[in-house]
Amino acid sequence: MQAITVIEHKILEVTIECLRNCKNDFFTPSSKIHLRSNCINCGGQLVRYKWFVDGQLLVTSRDLALYIRSAPKEIRIKLIVYSKYGIYGRKVKTLFKNTGPRGGICSVYPRQGYEGITPFYPCCQNFGSLNGHKEYWYYAGSVLVGSCVDCNCEVYLPITSSIKVLVCDVTWACRTTWIEVKIIPLRSIPKNIHGLLEKGHMQRYLQIMQSAASHLTKAQSGLYLTRNLTNIPFQSRSSLARLANLTLTLAHRLYFVDQQKESLLTKMVKIINNNFERIKRNEEETFLMEKPFDNLRLACREVYEIIKRLCKDTPSPPMSVYDQYYRAFSTGKLDQSFVEKLVDETQKLAKDKSTSSWVMWLNSTWEMERLYRHLNYDRGLYRSDIIDPRKEMSNGVALEVQCFDTFPKKIVRVLSSDRIHMVLFARAVLNEVLKTDEGRVCLKLVSMKLKLNWWYPINKKPSTLVLSVRIYQREDNFTVQIPLNRSQIHMKTFITYDPEFDTEIRNSLISSTRSPRAISFSSTEVKNCLTEGTLQTHQEIRMYRMVLMEHTLLAVQFTTSTHKLQVVLRTKEKPSVREISNSKCTIPALTTNATILLRNNCHKADRAYIALRLYRDTSMGKADNSPIANGPARFAFVFQIRSCDTWQYSASLDNQKWLHYGCYPTMDLSVEKGIRCTCNVLGTYTDYLYYIPGVEVPIGVFQAAKLNILIILVYLTALLIILLWILWLYRYRSKLPSKTIRFPKFELDDESTGELHDVLISLRTGGRINAGTTASVHLSFRGQSQPVRHIEIMQDPENIFLKSNTTLYIWVRTRDIRIPTKVMVYHNNAGRFPMWFLRRIEVTDIQTGETQVFLARKWLEKGTLLMSSTLIYKQGDVRMFDVWKNRFMMSFEMFWINWSLWQPVTGSWRESAHYPRMSRAKRFCEFICKLLVNYTICASFFGVTTSENLHLMRSLFLNYKDIIVLTMICSFVNVMLQTMFNLVNYKFG
Repeated sequence: MQAITVIEHKILEVTIECLRNCKNDFFTPSSKIHLRSNCINCGGQLVRYKWFVDGQLLVTSRDLALYIRSAPKEIRIKLIVYSKYGIYGRKVKTLFKNTGPRGGICSVYPRQGYEGITPFYPCCQNFGSLNGHKEYWYYAGSVLVGSCVDCNCEVYLPITSSIKVLVCDVTWACRTTWIEVKIIPLRSIPKNIHGLLEKGHMQRYLQIMQSAASHLTKAQSGLYLTRNLTNIPFQSRSSLARLANLTLTLAHRLYFVDQQKESLLTKMVKIINNNFERIKRNEEETFLMEKPFDNLRLACREVYEIIKRLCKDTPSPPMSVYDQYYRAFSTGKLDQSFVEKLVDETQKLAKDKSTSSWVMWLNSTWEMERLYRHLNYDRGLYRSDIIDPRKEMSNGVALEVQCFDTFPKKIVRVLSSDRIHMVLFARAVLNEVLKTDEGRVCLKLVSMKLKLNWWYPINKKPSTLVLSVRIYQREDNFTVQIPLNRSQIHMKTFITYDPEFDTEIRNSLISSTRSPRAISFSSTEVKNCLTEGTLQTHQEIRMYRMVLMEHTLLAVQFTTSTHKLQVVLRTKEKPSVREISNSKCTIPALTTNATILLRNNCHKADRAYIALRLYRDTSMGKADNSPIANGPARFAFVFQIRSCDTWQYSASLDNQKWLHYGCYPTMDLSVEKGIRCTCNVLGTYTDYLYYIPGVEVPIGVFQAAKLNILIILVYLTALLIILLWILWLYRYRSKLPSKTIRFPKFELDDESTGELHDVLISLRTGGRINAGTTASVHLSFRGQSQPVRHIEIMQDPENIFLKSNTTLYIWVRTRDIRIPTKVMVYHNNAGRFPMWFLRRIEVTDIQTGETQVFLARKWLEKGTLLMSSTLIYKQGDVRMFDVWKNRFMMSFEMFWINWSLWQPVTGSWRESAHYPRMSRAKRFCEFICKLLVNYTICASFFGVTTSENLHLMRSLFLNYKDIIVLTMICSFVNVMLQTMFNLVNYKFG
């Protein structure tokens, strides 16, 4: 059955929705751009997306999140949406760079005043903007103290030396300027500060409270100071900033945690949440993502972390109440009314003071959840694990473009816009890529967070951070990775595992003196891969192995070592006893952080071994086997794998994948500040690290070599069998594999007249299995002017003599057979195995001394074989039969059968003129002599078996170098022995 889907539209109608930093087709650098695709006529069909920025494919999701720190005047974004039915739609959007307000000056009146009392009137004029309307934001330090669109707004200042002014247009493109002021600190707090509320001086009231809070030391004083805040309907963004700053001041001043402090902070967080809700009624809550509120966003995050720590330290309510709270939290039904219901239920459980901490837990946890919801309205703003894991992968893209009018002379350092990657390279890279060193040059860094669909298990899950590097002069036309043969690119990734590291936190960490921590692996994951062991005696050794992939780096991190250890780390083969004894690599005693590095530079995966023992100045063989003092020696380490990969653009689209070639990690002991990679390719990179457990290797091979009675008995049994075999061969030594037949009175049937000659005919069968025959063989000889003569060799099928590798001599006296002649061979197809292999026939005229050789070398079945030959030679002649290739194959076959112990039993060496009458016993003796000589050479080459070489368990029987050396030595000795045997046979044969 086939289903047919009817499509109404021929093309998909696609639009691009602006979510952030793209209003009126303008974008502001150093701020996130967020676009979303909308399909009008897609209906319910499944569609896919492709986003291109300046011709480069970046993401395939519905949303495009792009962070641009520096860019040209415009960027071209193309969206392609296509369905499984082959219908597609496209939309192109060009965003222009918004430079923000320009020109203008700012001033303030008065220039001097008192803290929290004197009203100041800042005024900014003559600012020009591409987007019309402007708004001015005033800051005292990092705290927003007010905003205005003209010169009629008053602000009250804390102790500061300048007012920071942020001039922003409607697209939130801003420019920063400062106004100098002089603030005289208050010597005492005004008495009737609460009367300011009746007069409507809200900002002045909050500033005086801030000044007073900076001198508090008791939580009770803070409760008294803020007693009227709950009755004030705060609804401005500047009041939200002052409240957050006031909460942080109270939290830092009241260092010791008690119930009053928790109550005070919970009340302050509740006031902040109420302010958030009133702002939400009047405008969108997304204002927190704009540039004027960066410091406010960080302050709210810090408040959240403080209330979160307080909630953890507060005792939780009974299980019945806690289960209800958690069930409502998990199902999304947690609200103010439900929390009030739980508070009433908790207070009914007991009437003593113990319920106050439970009520405090409910209130503080609810306010923490409210603040989380206000901060978490957008997925990219902030995420934190409160009770459930709420983290998701965001497909963020950060674009960084830097252009130079002339080629830079020094090393270029470029930091990606999201501050995750840094790229370093010299001028040689630009020369090799662009093939020139003159003119304008541009660098483009594209940092992405993608779902790479790694095959690794969860405990080895690598990073999802990808970096693309482009170098061009006028236009980026990158299509395939560019190999760098004379230069290198160095890349550093500050975050190697946790892609949800927030941008604001990265900015605050990098701008401070403390570097961001690169590794975010949980202690449970490292613990699962931790290898622990003990050493009991001075001779004891521990060995572990793992598989190291190609071009990856292994870092062995020791976390525990009670004694000083001697360590060997290597690939391919297990460390020998001598390597362990002579190793200069040691792990100090009582260490908690020691690292050993090993990099696999090969193009294939290989095993890596680590062996360790207690540190001693003597070799292991000389060390006593006594117990370790203050033992046993305990150690613990973990295998950390670091890798750098490149994307294979040169392959077809279906075969593109990540390669271990082109980039390799540098030999850094620590990756606390990030992983560094060195790349020989210009393209797209990713790097990652993970932990794997080690596999312990048996160490019995390091013990001293001892005699094994079982092996000795096996060898003695084999030697006895060989001796019995030799005796059997000696018993049947005179039975030669040949037979001679004489036909008397053969000449009586001659038709020719002339001299009577003796003719010796040799019929040679092959040396192959079942080469003999059970049939009777007929030979017919005919010449040009000679009569035809027939010779029939009769055989009893039950008792045959034409066997494998047999020579049958036929002696006749005749006048009709002369050289040259022709031979026709056939058989009567009798017996069970009539088919046979004929090697050759030789016809020798004894009177003339001539021999004619007929080469057959084929299996004879039912047909007739007629042979003629021009191979005629006289006594003393040396002739080569057949071509060199066939002769070599025959000799190889003969010698192989001989050396595999088959020829000494059933074969002969009659192929050579040097051994016409060599018996089986002589052949076997020569074979045994050569075999024993070769065995002696091999035994001398490998030496005596010791504990040093006993543990070398090769994957192959011999190393190729050993095979070459042994072949050369054995061949030379065999030539000498063969020459000696030839001389002895020539003299006494």
